[in-house]
Amino acid sequence: MQGKGILKSKTYLYLTEFFAGMSVMAVELGASRLLAPYFSSSQIVWTIIIGTIMIAMALGNIFGGRSADKDPNPDRLYGRILFAAVWIGLIPVVGKYIILGISALLIFSVNSNFLIWAAFVSCMAVFVFPLFLLGTVTPSLAKYTMDSLDDNGRTVGLLGAFNTIGSIIGTFVPTFVTIPSVGTSITFLIFGGILLLLAVVYFLSTGNRNWKLVLAAVLFAASCVFGRSDSFAFWDHGLLYEGESVYNYLQVSDNETETILSTNVLFGVQSIYKKEKGMTGLYYDYAMAAPLMADIGSRDTLQTLVLGMGSGTY
Repeated sequence: MQGKGILKSKTYLYLTEFFAGMSVMAVELGASRLLAPYFSSSQIVWTIIIGTIMIAMALGNIFGGRSADKDPNPDRLYGRILFAAVWIGLIPVVGKYIILGISALLIFSVNSNFLIWAAFVSCMAVFVFPLFLLGTVTPSLAKYTMDSLDDNGRTVGLLGAFNTIGSIIGTFVPTFVTIPSVGTSITFLIFGGILLLLAVVYFLSTGNRNWKLVLAAVLFAASCVFGRSDSFAFWDHGLLYEGESVYNYLQVSDNETETILSTNVLFGVQSIYKKEKGMTGLYYDYAMAAPLMADIGSRDTLQTLVLGMGSGTY
C-alpha cells in the first residue's frame, strides 16, 4: 500500500514491530514484579500471567487482522498504540489499588483457591487490554508492508524477526537493567513512553495533530509525576526500607524486639533478627532442635556446611 508521512518508507513499520514486541515482553516481566508482592512469584502466578497475556495477544491478532482488512488506515493502528501507551503509563499509578480492590472483593466471594482467582482477575483487569491492543500490531503491519504476493513470505519473515529481536531485548533490559536500577514503576513508564513516542511521531509526520495527542501527552505526563513511587505497601509509612533487587521485592520493618525482612507485602517473612535473642515464634525455631535430633552433646564439636541463605539473618 502507498504510505503517507513517515510511512513512505517501510523502515518505520519495521521499527513499530520491533518496539511493539519489546514492549509486550517488558510489560509481561513488569506484571510479574507488580503482582509478586501481593501474590508471590510462584509458578502458579507465572502461569496466570503468561496465559492471560497469550489470550490477549491471540484476540488482538484476530481483531487486528480483521480491522486492517476492513479499513487499511494506519491511523487506526497508531491510535491503538497511543491508547496502549497511556494505559501502560497509568499502571504504576492505579495498578496496585486495582489489585488490592479486587483482592478485597474476592475475599468475601471466593471460598477456595483465593490466590489463583485474585491473581487471574487482577491480571485480566490491569494487563489484558493494553496487550490486546499491542496484539493488533503484527497483522496490521503485515497488511501495510505487503506490495504484492511475490514477496509476502519475505515481508512476514522480516516482521517476525523484528518482533522477536525486540522481544529478546524487552526480556533482558527490564530484568537486568531497569527494574534493579529504577524499579518496576519507572520500567512501565519507560516502555509506555517508547510506545507514546512511536505514535506521536507518526501522527505528527502525517499532519494529524488532533486532541487525542494532547490528551495522551497530558495523561502520560501525569503518570510520570504520580506513578514514580515503588511503594507497594502504600498504607504502611513506618517501614525501615522498601525496594527491589534483581530477584525480589524487599521490605524491612523494625520494632522494639525484632527487625523483619519480607519479600511480600501482606504475608511471608524471609528472616528475623531478634534484638534480645530468644525465639521468633515461627518455624525457624525448629532449627534449634537440630542438635538434639542429631544426638549431639554440649561438648561435641560439630562442623556444618550451609548452602544458600544469602540474605539470611537467623
